[in-house]
Amino acid sequence: MQCPKCTNPMVTSALVTPLGGEIMVAGTLATGPRPLSAQVCSACGYTELYAAQYTEDMRQAQQAQAAEQPQLEVEPEAPGIPAPGMEQSGA
Repeated sequence: MQCPKCTNPMVTSALVTPLGGEIMVAGTLATGPRPLSAQVCSACGYTELYAAQYTEDMRQAQQAQAAEQPQLEVEPEAPGIPAPGMEQSGA
């Protein structure tokens, strides 16, 4: 990842307290507190904060989104009428 200000490389850092505990963010996300991480520019110090996105939360969000989209129904083939390209040759 490159810094949006100066295009130098950015590194990921965990945010921890002086005692070693993770710094968490809560209240802005739908489910419980999340650990924060920071993308920090190695040259100018520009910093972006990110809250962890858990895989299970992402899976649930995808399932909810899929449930909201209309499902297309496929009609079964009529008996005795082969699908195009599947005609049987007479023997």
